Amino acid sequence: MKRRTYLSTAVAGTAALSGCLSMLPFFGSDWPDRPLPETPTGSWTQYGADGANSFTPNAKEPQRWNLAWTSESFTRWQPVIADGMVYTTNFDPSTDGSVIALDAQDGTEQWRTTLDTDDRHGTVVVDGRVIVAYGRDLVALDAQTGDRLWTQSTKGFRVPDQLGADAETGTVLLASRFGIQAFGATDGTKRWETETVNLLDGAPAVFDGRVFAVGTMDGAPSLVALSLDDGSVHWQRELAATPESAAPVATAAGVFVADDGTLVVHDRETGDRLRELYTFSSDGGTYDIGSIAVDDGSVFLTSDGGAVALDSETGTERWHYDESLYETDMCVGSETVVFQVKNPEFAPDQITISAFDRESGEMRWYHGFDPGFHNQVTSPPVLVDGAVYFTANTFDGVGAIGDVPASDS
Repeated sequence: MKRRTYLSTAVAGTAALSGCLSMLPFFGSDWPDRPLPETPTGSWTQYGADGANSFTPNAKEPQRWNLAWTSESFTRWQPVIADGMVYTTNFDPSTDGSVIALDAQDGTEQWRTTLDTDDRHGTVVVDGRVIVAYGRDLVALDAQTGDRLWTQSTKGFRVPDQLGADAETGTVLLASRFGIQAFGATDGTKRWETETVNLLDGAPAVFDGRVFAVGTMDGAPSLVALSLDDGSVHWQRELAATPESAAPVATAAGVFVADDGTLVVHDRETGDRLRELYTFSSDGGTYDIGSIAVDDGSVFLTSDGGAVALDSETGTERWHYDESLYETDMCVGSETVVFQVKNPEFAPDQITISAFDRESGEMRWYHGFDPGFHNQVTSPPVLVDGAVYFTANTFDGVGAIGDVPASDS
């Protein structure tokens, strides 16, 4: 792995756990790649972390938050992680349109399979397969070797967050403006398709044999519950507006949906509207909810105007962060909530990947990028046990933050 120039970073080590932020900035450092001390465990296999779109992989954060390595392989798209491997793509007019597997511990390339495309695409890992949707194709590659296992035609694919999967049944779900198509991960067989709900925005959520999708049904913006077995409709509930960013989240406590700027919980079995939990207020109205994460009695929301943690039953606010976010995607670990903040008080004029204590909302650590047109995070951070992965155009690849010494150690 070659040495790279990295612009800046600031981290909180073990001292941050007791409320003291320890910052170690490096400007223009010649940064050596270092392997993580252990292979990260856990997984983030698709948009939303899992089939339920929970954004909560139940991962334990690393003890130190220094940049360990950056990949040689070009990418600007969110990776997925499973079984000690990082899977990414270099779909771009200037590259060969490949799917690439990296070792999660040190970033070395394990295999590369060229698909020769630069279309918009999405990636999931399920049943030992890396499955990629792009254009009008759905392709499955062996997760260990990259060998092509099957190719299936689809009705089309628009954005990365419209692809999901249910690990328990090995079902791949592709949502689009036309409806939902369901395929078997093992052999690519089409199990069902429906156009009953269409113009979908965001990946459906899967929980306990049901698929919960937000789109248009009978001309109305709707939350719809479908059977995972055959795509038949269980119930439909009209929404005030179709969300443009936040995907639905399905849990044992209900289905959490952004409805015209308000977080609403619906009963999983009946679709009844149970309660309204929160609306992001602004001087001129409300902010759209950017993403929703639900875990262990807590719900976390982001918007352009900030982030908030709530009690998932009562909506009681536990903490609120009210500075503008750079992007609204997030990931929630066992101790922290991670999202991107632009120009915060603790890092003026920087774009940061920042972690906040999930109980108190106190800032625990951040990883900063100097200002500049080319210094941007290009995909949402992904959290697994022992590491945070992200992409940035400062090095045009995947970066791994983890438990390694600071560069001057």
